[in-house]
Amino acid sequence: MSPFAARVASLAALLLALLLAAPASAANFTCATVGKTCQSAIGYAVPNATTYGELVARFNATTTLAELLGANGLPATTPASTPLAAKATVRVPFRCRCGSNGVGQSDGGPFYVVYPLDGLDHIAREVFGGFVTYQEIATANNITNVNLIVVGQKLRIPLPCTCDQVDGADVMHFAYSVAKGDDPPGIAARFGVTETTLLSVNKITDPKTSLQQGQILDVPLPVCKSSVGNASADYNLLVPNGTYVLTADDCIQCSCSASNYEHLDCTPVKGGRCPAVPPCSGGLTLGQVNGTGCASRMCAYSGYTNTTSLTIHTSLVPANETACQNGGAARAEFAGSVLRTSLIAFLMSLILICLL
Repeated sequence: MSPFAARVASLAALLLALLLAAPASAANFTCATVGKTCQSAIGYAVPNATTYGELVARFNATTTLAELLGANGLPATTPASTPLAAKATVRVPFRCRCGSNGVGQSDGGPFYVVYPLDGLDHIAREVFGGFVTYQEIATANNITNVNLIVVGQKLRIPLPCTCDQVDGADVMHFAYSVAKGDDPPGIAARFGVTETTLLSVNKITDPKTSLQQGQILDVPLPVCKSSVGNASADYNLLVPNGTYVLTADDCIQCSCSASNYEHLDCTPVKGGRCPAVPPCSGGLTLGQVNGTGCASRMCAYSGYTNTTSLTIHTSLVPANETACQNGGAARAEFAGSVLRTSLIAFLMSLILICLL
């Protein structure tokens, strides 16, 4: 083979390798956009019998009772004194912020006050379930000697999170602690994600890899599509299946159902202090749909402002946008697939010709 043919074959082989390579995915709990905030959550197994109110106190500055109840699909009237059995797993929501170091952490808290005989490793493993390491606690609190903490010292606990999209879609990143007997297919099925996505997000290349008990996985939970504008205080509202949130100063409740990820199901909260929710154009009230098929429109919650007084906003949005776009998207994907296949065939032919 001539030197020229060898160079052509090498170039073709390189292009072929690039075409066949799997796309890169984000590493665990890293953030692509510095300063971005979003909702995240962890699956916390309470070490001892407690109550929802006491759990809120443990995760102070990061979650409220209303947020905790909503994240677990419990009625908003559930008392704070409702008991939780030891080892019960509760979804604890919190606000995530992407730091300048490219890592996501809980925004602000929670905070933990050191007790006698406490150590950083005990606090990380036993109190906060291994969702954080003692090294991360030390870094977050500028502690140079990890063996030197004092009773009464207030520590910030940096819970893991991220706000990155997955495969171009918004998700809520849920930090999950692997239990005994867990495997990727079972975890994926439980949380409504594909095994491929779960493995990719967590940088697991071999699907047969055994998971370790206590290993923390990033589970990207599907969320219902939000119509909240970026000028609203609750922009980037992420609500996973089977949960709800109270927003607009607790005057709007938005829930998500797996039967319709197309839109959040938002309803006004009854109460004298909440303002009336304005109708959309055409007189449609919040949640109402007009028309049929791809021409149908829904009156959706689109955010709120609260400068001098609380104002709730609504807007008309396509009721079946995703379904109506799928045909075109599928055709575009098919066309791209044909082009890619043709290019691969051409490069392989070129390599064979050069080798002859």
